[in-house]
Amino acid sequence: MKKGLKGFTLVEIIVVVAIVGIIIVALYSFFTNNFKVVQEEAQIANIESQAKRLQDSIKQWLQMADQQSIAYYPLSGKVYMVVYEDQTSYPNGVEYLIGYESSEKKITIEKRMGSNSSTVWYLKGKVVNFTVTDNPPQIIIQYTVDLGVRGQTRTYKIVYNRRYD
Repeated sequence: MKKGLKGFTLVEIIVVVAIVGIIIVALYSFFTNNFKVVQEEAQIANIESQAKRLQDSIKQWLQMADQQSIAYYPLSGKVYMVVYEDQTSYPNGVEYLIGYESSEKKITIEKRMGSNSSTVWYLKGKVVNFTVTDNPPQIIIQYTVDLGVRGQTRTYKIVYNRRYD
């Protein structure tokens, strides 16, 4: 056996493997946590996008509506308005009914065009509160959305003052 050749001892190899293992576990934990945060943020962004789009649509409909037609019916819990979108096809306007279905936690928009009708929903399973305050000339539509992450919610509020000509 030659003297002067040095190698790693078993203890040194075990220490290096343990240190590398700790680093790998730390990196794995870091990346999985970041991935989880990114997924949560994407979910929040998606829900906020839908809620904002709904808010913008309602504002636009209120601005385009026959101001005398805007009304809130507490018994049905719906906001009603007649919007003049396409005077050629629907000279009497398009009727919109905006409501809330608490059983499914969603906002529904019913659109009536003459004898045709369609209903779409927004934010199914996410709307935890929907209120309408009708104090002419002002109407306030407010809804609270569950963002689905750590109990976070966000409230959207539409305040509109009717124009009476």
